[in-house]
Amino acid sequence: MKANTPPFKTNRIYGLDVLRALAILFVLIGHSFEHSTISPEIAVLGRLAILGVEIFFVLSGFLIGSIIMQLIDKNQFHSFHDISIFWKRRWLRTLPLYLVTLLAFLRFDYHGRHELTDFPSYFVFLQNFAYKIPEFFELSWSLAIEEHFYLWFPVAFVVWEKITKRAHLAIILTAITFIVVAYIFRLSHPLFSDWNEYNRTIRMTVLSRLDSIMFGVLIAAIKFYSHSAFIWIRRCTPITATFFVLLSSWWFAGIPQLMHSQLLQINLYTFQAILCALLLPWFDGLHTTNKKETFFTITSKLSYSLYLVHILVIIAVNNALGYLGTFEQ
Repeated sequence: MKANTPPFKTNRIYGLDVLRALAILFVLIGHSFEHSTISPEIAVLGRLAILGVEIFFVLSGFLIGSIIMQLIDKNQFHSFHDISIFWKRRWLRTLPLYLVTLLAFLRFDYHGRHELTDFPSYFVFLQNFAYKIPEFFELSWSLAIEEHFYLWFPVAFVVWEKITKRAHLAIILTAITFIVVAYIFRLSHPLFSDWNEYNRTIRMTVLSRLDSIMFGVLIAAIKFYSHSAFIWIRRCTPITATFFVLLSSWWFAGIPQLMHSQLLQINLYTFQAILCALLLPWFDGLHTTNKKETFFTITSKLSYSLYLVHILVIIAVNNALGYLGTFEQ
């Protein structure tokens, strides 16, 4: 690490907790509206979930990218043995609850009870690798993208590092590699005329969306290797936030012309991810003097659990209301 580069702090960063909490709240609100019978005027808030997941992607890239760069700085991310330790830590944090939730969905899914062998691809995160996810546990599409990030990014980094002999360049080239792969994947599809087809084929597939996480990784690299540029991006936050609000408003308006523009279909999520990533430096610099855990900190810590189980809660509530005759399922 360069001498003038401030190290990453080991304690939690309050601003990132705020951002993660906002992301999960967007998802919870959005999915609650999507799974309810309400007027179209209110149902538009369901699109908050789209923004929430995008924030999760870039935040994941930023946080995991930061961890990887710290490991590189400690000479602990340069061999298969090193990355196997990284994999074990990530999988121990994510897989147990995912598998429990998957088993719960096999029993309590909207479409009825399923057998353990009905969806084997879900046990190895291949349910949406380069194709539409089945109409079962669709929530897992974003988790599959995250797991493939954990799996393939370290491998690609080690390859690039052996080629370039420079860790910081290898990080950047690895991120660019996955951005290019995602872009080529989207380019390979013709113009979509139906939102559901576009949503399930482009927004919800691994090969199409790994680029969103990579923009978070690139921001982490800027913080780690060029802190002055990181500060400059933070100073530009008012401009970034303005564009983010405009894009969000555009989402709530239904993204006019989306079904008539291949250029827009290819680049929409790229623009969205870039704007989310450019907001990270501001949240990274947001601190609090409160020594107690706040609502945002607690919500942030629970975000993964909330993301996994909230649909099951919605299903249970809807079933209960349907049983009482107060909600038409």
